Amino acid sequence: MSMKSVLKARILLSACSGLLLVASVHTVAATRPNHLLPQYQQSVPAARAALHGPLPSVQTVPVSSPEGPRTSISGTPVGQSRKAMLKHAVETAPGVKKSLQERFLSAPLAATAATAATAATAATAATAATAATAATPETYAPTRPPGGIDPATAVPSLWQNATIGQIGAMADGSVQQSDKNQPNGVAGLDAAGRFTAPVAGDVTAATAGSALSGALKRPLSARFAEQPSAGDFGITLDGTSDDSTALQAAKAAVPAGSVVRIPAGVLHLATPLQSETPTLWQINGTTLADGAPITSLGTDVIESTLEGGKYFARGESRADMPPVLRKDLDVTHTGGTTGFVMNLEKGNCTIPAEGAALNDYVWCHSTVLNSSAFGAGQHVAQASLAQRPADALADGKGSRSQIWAGYDEARDETGQASSVAGSMVGREVDVYANGDDPVGWRIGLQLQIAGTSADGTPGKVGKGIAIGNNDATSTYGTLIDAAGRFDTAGIDLSRSTPVNNAPVLNIGANRNLAFSDDHKPHFQFDSAAYTLRYWYDTANLLAIGMQGDVTTSISNAGSGVAWTLNGQAQLGLNLSGLNAPEALRLAAGQTLSWEPTAVVHSGFANGKLTEQVAAGVARTLDTSGNETLPGSLQNSQTIVSLTQPTAPAYVAKGTAAIGLDTTGLTTPEALRVADGQAISWEHTASVQTRYASGQLQDSQNGTPLRMLDASGNETVTGSTRNSGMTTSLNNSAASAITLTGSAGIGVNLTGLSTSNALRLGDGQSVAWEPTAVMTTGYTATGLTDAKGSTPLRQLDSNGNETLAGTITPNAGVHLPTLSRASIKAQPNPAPGVMVFDAEDDAPAIYTSAGWMLVGLSAMP
Repeated sequence: MSMKSVLKARILLSACSGLLLVASVHTVAATRPNHLLPQYQQSVPAARAALHGPLPSVQTVPVSSPEGPRTSISGTPVGQSRKAMLKHAVETAPGVKKSLQERFLSAPLAATAATAATAATAATAATAATAATAATPETYAPTRPPGGIDPATAVPSLWQNATIGQIGAMADGSVQQSDKNQPNGVAGLDAAGRFTAPVAGDVTAATAGSALSGALKRPLSARFAEQPSAGDFGITLDGTSDDSTALQAAKAAVPAGSVVRIPAGVLHLATPLQSETPTLWQINGTTLADGAPITSLGTDVIESTLEGGKYFARGESRADMPPVLRKDLDVTHTGGTTGFVMNLEKGNCTIPAEGAALNDYVWCHSTVLNSSAFGAGQHVAQASLAQRPADALADGKGSRSQIWAGYDEARDETGQASSVAGSMVGREVDVYANGDDPVGWRIGLQLQIAGTSADGTPGKVGKGIAIGNNDATSTYGTLIDAAGRFDTAGIDLSRSTPVNNAPVLNIGANRNLAFSDDHKPHFQFDSAAYTLRYWYDTANLLAIGMQGDVTTSISNAGSGVAWTLNGQAQLGLNLSGLNAPEALRLAAGQTLSWEPTAVVHSGFANGKLTEQVAAGVARTLDTSGNETLPGSLQNSQTIVSLTQPTAPAYVAKGTAAIGLDTTGLTTPEALRVADGQAISWEHTASVQTRYASGQLQDSQNGTPLRMLDASGNETVTGSTRNSGMTTSLNNSAASAITLTGSAGIGVNLTGLSTSNALRLGDGQSVAWEPTAVMTTGYTATGLTDAKGSTPLRQLDSNGNETLAGTITPNAGVHLPTLSRASIKAQPNPAPGVMVFDAEDDAPAIYTSAGWMLVGLSAMP
């Protein structure tokens, strides 16, 4: 083809290109190619060689359309794309062969150097050789043709030398100025190459990704569902409209335990939330109509802010609900820095010198429990549990680490005294309550030790409370200070149970147990002498040795008392168990006082044992056994007072001619017995004689058998035997007790508070005159009054009385008066028994023939 034909083809293509650009405004934009794809990458020298080759011939093909016959390229309808229109123009141009379509439309632009050489058969040999020998490919960069979105862009050389196919491809990928901000067009760009496009309609189906490396794109609907909001369900938060429906719908739409956000606003709920499934509401500045914060949404948990801080709350509860806030930490690692403290929760509260007002109270952690509930449950404001599980030793690694249920530490690092730096308390426990606590359930601090299981082996805690020092220099002013008032005990160990004779209090050897603030009176155990000592200041006043010996030291000679006993006791001082010949030793000239004023006392002086009342000698006993009684101003010579109701006043044992001899006593009363007291006639005190209720009674086993009233009337009802007072003697020729002199009463027992005033042995008797002719005693036949060896009156155990003589009462014999029925009801009466029949007003006597009335006649 001649150069003239080539120029015609180029002119024709330029005209077609203009027509195509005009027509593109009225056609639908087709999909533009991406010039970064491989099919648009071509070596520049090869492309240039192709542009200088002969133009292929163009063949026209008629195409049917509604608008009439149109020209198409390879059967593609014109009007669908700029590329198709360009092909149509090329095919209809005269002199253009179809090989152009085959070479530039059926193959990609990325042709090889050989293809470029074939297309350039009409070019010069130098140009073909240059295209054929090009070895280094260059990256193709798309350009904008004249009239693009940038009018200042110069026409590139590639456009000037482009082939028809390249021109079509570039036109198909170009952006026209008229396409900017138009429907199906392109977005307008700012100077930085960015664009902002308005969004309308539902965009939740669109995808979005994070800028993080490796993040995937996901639909916006999935991202929105991850953070549900009450605003998604139409909540108004204007303080007037009812927001119950929106919150209820949000609660129903999300799974149990989901988090739902509530935007800022004013919440108004006309109906409480109703649902069993829990929801966590994150409230973002929402308040009630009165400006108060929201503290309750049914049984759900609220996460909000209150008073400027983080706030969690649950306003209502159901049975067996989980906690409002739970924190878990499972420590699974090994190794690490020695002494590092790993926390589940850690809070730092710092108060600088100007960080709080003068009277502010700053509580870094506060827990408040308000409980008015009744029942047997326990409500605990704060609880800590440190537990070593049962299988803790299963790995066989030996002893475990220490576990502490609680730890408190208060530190003052100023190095100054508390008077300078300020006071400090490790932990304070306060209990406030009114009224008494009789059951002991108000406990300031309780330490309870128990086994982990009842069926396990007994456990033992080494120390209930251990108080010590972490260094060897610091000391306590007072180790334990009990400064409160108490009405039971300061320290009560009465309910403790020592095992293996363990001491309930152990203060250690050579340590003091003081009894006053000045520490002067105190106890100390001297470990060297193994002696317990009582000190006053520096004086050892009392010492108890390891053998039980007691040593006292009196430093006050004027008024000090070595030993004082107060109170009531059966024995003031009992030395009966002491195996020593001397129970008590007094120095010569010392006395033993018998009453508080020391008026009555005994002492050994001048070879005599002397008993004195005031300065007068009352009785002396010399070394020969001679006793001297100088006399007395008292009612009696000897007065004995007893306060032991179970012990006899006087006990005589042994053998003697007379148990108590008062024959030398020139007093009409040999023995005086108080009203109600008795004299027992044998050792069991069964047979007694006493004066009581205006009668002198002989009784046996407490039953009066014979009674004599003040008028001389005697009543006999029966008797048994008993015992009384015993004296042991070793001299059978001497009297047990001998009284001489003159006295108002021989033996006075009126001050003795015992029912048995005197007791005789079986077979013994009481003589009523000096010759012992008239006696009273108990023998095998009963209680007998005798003259010498002749019984005058006997009373047996059945109450039967036998008289050797006759009864001569001054007022006559009085028979017992009974009814006839009572007389007949007498069980087995003895023959001769006589009673007085009250109904017949006559005596009755019992004979072998039965009861017989005694005939009476009137006294003339």
